[in-house]
Amino acid sequence: MYGRLAISILILACAFAVGACASPAQGEVERGKALLNENKPTEAYAAFDAAVALDPKNAQALTGRGCARPMTDAVAAIADLDRAIELAPKSFDAYRCRAEAHRTAGQLDAASADATKAVELEPSDAPAHVTLGNVLDDMNRTAEAIPEYDKAIELDPKLANAYNQRSIARWRLHDQAGAAADVDKAIELDPSYGPAFAGRAMSEAFGGDCTKALADADKAIELDPEFPSAYGARALCRAEARDLDGALDDADKAIALGRSDAFALWVRGLIHAERGDNVAARADLLRAIDLAPTPDFAAQIRAQMAEYGLQ
Repeated sequence: MYGRLAISILILACAFAVGACASPAQGEVERGKALLNENKPTEAYAAFDAAVALDPKNAQALTGRGCARPMTDAVAAIADLDRAIELAPKSFDAYRCRAEAHRTAGQLDAASADATKAVELEPSDAPAHVTLGNVLDDMNRTAEAIPEYDKAIELDPKLANAYNQRSIARWRLHDQAGAAADVDKAIELDPSYGPAFAGRAMSEAFGGDCTKALADADKAIELDPEFPSAYGARALCRAEARDLDGALDDADKAIALGRSDAFALWVRGLIHAERGDNVAARADLLRAIDLAPTPDFAAQIRAQMAEYGLQ
């Protein structure tokens, strides 16, 4: 009798003191979550990895490890998240992170399905709408992406990322004033948000103001040295200044850090053309055409290929 009573008391104690009786694996999961909240993805990954080692069927550990993996580990992230969803089919975080991993891997149909599922599971989650907007933009469905960013901002008016991504989409749709207002708002909300400085640098580079573009690109890289578009913007301006070696280094960095991106491939292709490497130039520019977010951009690349005799 007393043994059963003691067990009942222990169960109640665990119920009221969350985590007091957690398994070692679950303890690592909670530590990983806390580290992610502190923006320490490397340390978080180690905690989730330890949790998976302790309990290979822990869906939260697999989800955490998949979400914490760097962009360059997209294939491994997808494998973790596939397993997590198999174990927990309604895991919102697993679908949201897998959408980003598929996007990084260039698997846009799969990314769209996962992002849509994430929004279906948590329609009031603002970052989920941003993710869906990003995928739609990557699929050259930029006009459809705008309402997703609008919804994210409605749900969380202080989400700098939503303004920054809407800025990029508006810029692609030739709404330069709206794009400028959005990126300025993103920086106002979070002056340490590197991607917003990168987005503004790209807009300034295309606008021909390389003095401002280089300053914003340098600031973006200082704040977030792993964000690719800042290197792309700086590469364009360095190429304009005839610093072809520096431009090529930046373009390579942009492509190595992120997804194959039409802008970075276009810049690198032009740099190769200027250096006389026609084989590499043609390969990059044809790939840029395939990934071009708008028909106008693709047509511009084709025209430049003709100028260099690369068609």
